[in-house]
Amino acid sequence: MPSAWFGPCPHCNAALSFLEGITGSRMNPICPRCRVAITVERATFVQADRSRRTPYAKVRRALD
Repeated sequence: MPSAWFGPCPHCNAALSFLEGITGSRMNPICPRCRVAITVERATFVQADRSRRTPYAKVRRALD
């Protein structure tokens, strides 16, 4: 049965929609923003979630 959930990209923190178990799903979906593969447990289709503001804080990198 298909299911959906919303969450951030683990690499760029972009808001994404994760659609599991639908046609076109892959085991290594690619983030539409940073173009990096995302590790998932079920075949998943990923798309950008532009339905609301990004709820995730931007990643801050420490200067060395």
